[in-house]
Amino acid sequence: MPESRHLRPIEGIRPTPGMLALGMFAMLAGCGTSSTPDAAKAPVPVTIASAEQGPQALAMNGLGHVEGRDTAAARAQTSGVVLSISFTEGQTVRAGQPLAQIDPRPLQATIAQDEAALARDRAALANANDLVTRNAPLVDKGLVSAQQVMAYRSQSAQLSAVVAGDRATIVRDRLTLAYATIRAPITGVTGVRLVDPGNLVSPTDPTGIVTIAQIQPIAATFTLPQGAIAQIRAAMAAAGPAGLGVTALAQGSGQVLAQGHLTVIDNRIDATNGMISLKAVFPNEHKQLWPGEQINFRIALGDDVNAVTVPASALQSNPQGTYVWVVGANDTVAMRPVTSGRRFGDRIEIVHGLSGRDRVVTDGQFALSPGASVTIADKGAAKTSLRSDNPDQLGLQP
Repeated sequence: MPESRHLRPIEGIRPTPGMLALGMFAMLAGCGTSSTPDAAKAPVPVTIASAEQGPQALAMNGLGHVEGRDTAAARAQTSGVVLSISFTEGQTVRAGQPLAQIDPRPLQATIAQDEAALARDRAALANANDLVTRNAPLVDKGLVSAQQVMAYRSQSAQLSAVVAGDRATIVRDRLTLAYATIRAPITGVTGVRLVDPGNLVSPTDPTGIVTIAQIQPIAATFTLPQGAIAQIRAAMAAAGPAGLGVTALAQGSGQVLAQGHLTVIDNRIDATNGMISLKAVFPNEHKQLWPGEQINFRIALGDDVNAVTVPASALQSNPQGTYVWVVGANDTVAMRPVTSGRRFGDRIEIVHGLSGRDRVVTDGQFALSPGASVTIADKGAAKTSLRSDNPDQLGLQP
């Protein structure tokens, strides 16, 4: 009997016909050990949710930063030594409130000097006017020439201009003296103090003594794709005087921080990235927002009265497009192609492919195949037992 090509003889031992028969039987038995049909058809545990049809709030989300409604630096408008600072860092100040005092004595001395010059020039003007008054009648009598009287009048006019210049100089000096008190240009919150008493300041200083930001109300700037302009403008027109609502959300947690309204769409699109900047204003009664803070924003665009939505976890994708697993009346599943639309929080709009009565699988999809039977698992248990990376749910059981 020829040797089997699957059974190699062990050195020193030649297989007998009985041994060959036993080996063939073992091979046939091994070929017959496969998973039973009952195991292959075991229902797959999944969690499901119903597609919902009804009003959904339309919104757009963006990323931006908070900034002061108005921001201004309190600067010196005259040169001098700072004698005192009359504010504390982080203090809320009113427009016009004194913040610092520059040494006024050099400015006061300048005013005194210019007032003395004014008195001198007034006396000279009075004398010139007197000469004109006394000599003008003498022209007709031939005692004084007309040319001499014209010279007196010219001198009087020149001195009148000098006196007017002196008055203007004194006005300027008094204004400069007023600038010795540095005042808050706007109402807001002061930042870190940039100048200490004893420092010499001047109008050319690049930073000023402190920056003030108005935070009640406060503004925020954020960006959206340029394709959103038409929809936002339509929503602004529909909102009317009340303004288009904007919600400020904390990054990460999504906590609502403040409610405000959109004030302006920028007049140009950034050519480098195709984004458009928008600005919103928030009352900020409790100072939830702070200048420089990075925030997420949601713009309310109205309602879609007849939207079909499903949980975002139900939407799947493959090379052919997006789809969901739909659970039929007999608890078997079918793969249904869908067209998705906007996102509403944790739900996604289905533009085509579903109705408000369909049931869709939201967890356990990786163990499914068309026509498979499913069993509805408890949602709480599904959080641990139906993970997509669980080998027991991928058909990998031994």
